[in-house]
Amino acid sequence: MKLGKVLTIILIGFFSSCANESKKNEEWTKVTRESKTVDNITYYFSSTIDLSRRSLAIQECQNSIIENLKLINETDFTNKMDIEFVESRNKMLKYTGMGAQGMAFPERNTFFTLLKDEGSPIKHEMMHMITMYKWGTPPESSTWMNEGLATYSGGNCSNYSLSEIYNYFIQSKKVIPMNNLADNFYGNPEMIAYHQSAFVCKFLIDNYGLDKFKLLWQKGFNELYTVYGFSAKQLEMNLLKFVKEKHTTDIEFNWEKFNEGC
Repeated sequence: MKLGKVLTIILIGFFSSCANESKKNEEWTKVTRESKTVDNITYYFSSTIDLSRRSLAIQECQNSIIENLKLINETDFTNKMDIEFVESRNKMLKYTGMGAQGMAFPERNTFFTLLKDEGSPIKHEMMHMITMYKWGTPPESSTWMNEGLATYSGGNCSNYSLSEIYNYFIQSKKVIPMNNLADNFYGNPEMIAYHQSAFVCKFLIDNYGLDKFKLLWQKGFNELYTVYGFSAKQLEMNLLKFVKEKHTTDIEFNWEKFNEGC
């Protein structure tokens, strides 16, 4: 084959390749994320989010740190981390593998959260980050404490107090045995497990202090008697007594609406 023909074939192939590459490039969608670092935290937002809305979200994060530290009687939080704000549960599923409202990854120094005007998961996820930085990742039997404390700090997504919710669980026979809650937290009905755990965390902190609570967090639920001096069965009886003294009648409760979640 003559050299001229070879060059012609090469050039045709080159231009054809460029044309195909150009078509491929036309199919790409540009997605821009922007970041801002404040103290020890870097915040990431889609470029489509207004600057004023970003400022509100950052302030919410800063406030949640202050309030969570106060709740667990800690004074400072200097760990570096990234906070990724996403706009939908579908994007949360894409980035984290779960379509939750928020996901904390202390081992990666990152948490993801939906950007919401109401019912924000920020404080809940921030509590996960702070407690696992401060107290360490709890053993599996303390998962209920990890989720319960974060739920307690984050506030209810209903108009009922935690004791009212637990009162309803009692009257409707929905209370989860504490051993079941400790053995397989995520295997239990979500709205019951999270809110029951939140109530138990509040009860233990209010009545026995943070030092014992932190110790149980670190040792695991099988050390309940060692730490508190009572068994899981006795804890359930103490909770029942407390709630029935506080709420002397049954509560009117919209279970269907509550069980829809936050």
